[in-house]
Amino acid sequence: MFTSPFRICLAVLCGSATLSVAQSTTSVVPSSLEDTLQLNEVVVRGYATNRRLLETPASIGLLTRRDLNQRFGTPTLVPALNTLPGVRADERSPGSYRLAIRGSAIRSPFGVRNVKTYWNELPLTDAGGNTPLNALDVRSLGRIEVIKGPSGSLYGAGTGGTILFSGLSVPANQTNVEVSGLGGSYGLLGNGVSVQTGKNNSAIAVNYNHLQSDGYREQSALVRDNVSLMGSFGVSDKRTISVLGLYSDLHYQTPGGLTEAQFRANPRASRPATRTLPGSAEQQAGIYQKLGYLGLSHEYRWNDRIQNTTVLYGSTTDFANPFITNYEKRADQGIGGRTLTQIRLPNGPLPTTFTVGAELLRNFTIDRNFGNRKGVADTIQTDEELTARQSTVFAQAETELPARFRLTAGLSRNDVRYGFQRFPTRALNAQPAQVLTRNFQPVWLPRVALLRMFGQNVSVFASISTGYSAPSSQEVRPSAGGFNNLLNPERGTNYEVGLRGSALRSRLRFDVTGYQFQLRETIVRRSDAAGAEFFVNAGRTNQRGLEAQLSYDFVIPSFDNTNFLSLFRLWNSLTLTDYRFRDYQQGATDLSNNRLPGVAPTTFVTGLDAETRVGLYAHLTYQFLNPFPLNDANTLQSDPTQLLQATLGFRRALSQHWTLDLYASGDNLLNRTYSLGYDLNAVGNRYYNAAPARNGIAGLRVSMKW
Repeated sequence: MFTSPFRICLAVLCGSATLSVAQSTTSVVPSSLEDTLQLNEVVVRGYATNRRLLETPASIGLLTRRDLNQRFGTPTLVPALNTLPGVRADERSPGSYRLAIRGSAIRSPFGVRNVKTYWNELPLTDAGGNTPLNALDVRSLGRIEVIKGPSGSLYGAGTGGTILFSGLSVPANQTNVEVSGLGGSYGLLGNGVSVQTGKNNSAIAVNYNHLQSDGYREQSALVRDNVSLMGSFGVSDKRTISVLGLYSDLHYQTPGGLTEAQFRANPRASRPATRTLPGSAEQQAGIYQKLGYLGLSHEYRWNDRIQNTTVLYGSTTDFANPFITNYEKRADQGIGGRTLTQIRLPNGPLPTTFTVGAELLRNFTIDRNFGNRKGVADTIQTDEELTARQSTVFAQAETELPARFRLTAGLSRNDVRYGFQRFPTRALNAQPAQVLTRNFQPVWLPRVALLRMFGQNVSVFASISTGYSAPSSQEVRPSAGGFNNLLNPERGTNYEVGLRGSALRSRLRFDVTGYQFQLRETIVRRSDAAGAEFFVNAGRTNQRGLEAQLSYDFVIPSFDNTNFLSLFRLWNSLTLTDYRFRDYQQGATDLSNNRLPGVAPTTFVTGLDAETRVGLYAHLTYQFLNPFPLNDANTLQSDPTQLLQATLGFRRALSQHWTLDLYASGDNLLNRTYSLGYDLNAVGNRYYNAAPARNGIAGLRVSMKW
């Protein structure tokens, strides 16, 4: 049974069902066909099904270009991801992303771990389990699918979930050029150029985007430049070759966490100095990250029943992190590939689609720590190399059964290995050279899902899946250096049931999922006296949750509709969680039955979307999070979060070739003092990272097509 917040909020949600609405329909100038479709009609790629969301037996959240680039003015992934139930994105300072899918960020002091990501089958997550989400620019994205819960049967290790990215759609036999600019509070400035062209059997898209900000807090400035190249070439009727190139040059300052007293007194301050340690501003704390990525994809269709997609990629990262106590410099090279073959047998008594494939990732990292003398690297402290390798072999069968049932069964074998070498330095008491390895026992990860259609508009599914997540490279080798060869992988089993569909002539849409995830050897973060993180296994956790999306369209979308309103939609997103430790002993203290830190028991997001035939559009979004614990002991709670955001714009085709889009957006319109991302289990009780006060942004997009 759920606890009382579950029952109360579920009653509120059900009571408001007749007032709620969906998230994707017609716009005056549709960016793609997908933006004109209802949520359950969109074809999704999750688990390689390529079916309507309504017919997919999995919990999948979908964001289209409207959600990513129109609803919110600020060009960041954070607000759009936070509209999805079960997903929580933080930005503790501009550029410092952290992402949790069903609470998966409890082991992430920064960055994105325990989540697999792909761009059209190209792996973006490296062999060490880390994803450079802040290297992507939301303005170059056209679509995101978020698979929630363990998906290792097809995508490999990771207990949080999987994210599938897609770029902007390229129009056929047309060239489109868009130039954009924006400006806002706290020195926010940005510009971008996007060129898309499609001719015959080829399509190319090139994007450049720049963003800079002085930041709300002291020592929180950001400068980011992104370039992306996407191309697809039909070499023959059977063969298609695609390319993805990404380059990101990112620098953001890190102001550091504040105690509650400091947060209340001056939320704009950076972490101050203490009697033993300097402050963030004095040490010029920040991140310097340059990332390059090149991927090639080859798709071959033998016939209408058999096709194969094989991808190869290489990446390089130059990373530097001046911190309070040290200065880390890291160089990383990654290579990898993935192959997937689908065989469709549609004409037998039980039509079946088989999917088989493999994935191999490898990373080599050179990591050195120095002293930090006011933002300048000083005496070398550690000199280390880390090799990470991850391999997955997988198979899946999807079978049509009688009585409108569909059965999906998948299985994968996962192998994760690390090699570590430390070299002696001139530092006092330097350790002699040492070589260590950690080869985790290969594991088999099964998943079984059963879906039943009821009529044309309602489906029910149930699934059982196994979760497995080996420690990431940043956990076996934390920022302070060294190698933790005692850390064990997380293992668990996830039980899930879901109901989705539509009613009232497809005006009312609903998507509800309940799950229970029993996790063993849960990895959690710790900090030493200097604030450097390390990681330990924390016994078992029991994670129960309910996720729901409801939406209601007051206007039925139609291209020939002569009504003033082309879209008027109210939507609702609700996440209820009851995540607790089991068998967790911390020294002499028994923390069993405590809530997991950083996971709100209730997250409620609601919004209103409106678009008119003359070009005016408006989006209003409100989100609420009730207090949640900030440490394993549950001795301190967060403040409740109440955030109101709004965007008002005008988009109009000025002629056959020109389109204008002018918008203004407001964030934190209630002017609440809140933290968008807490430092969990922080030493010295420095939990708080203040988010900006009330702020605004205005922007302009001009596009020309021919």
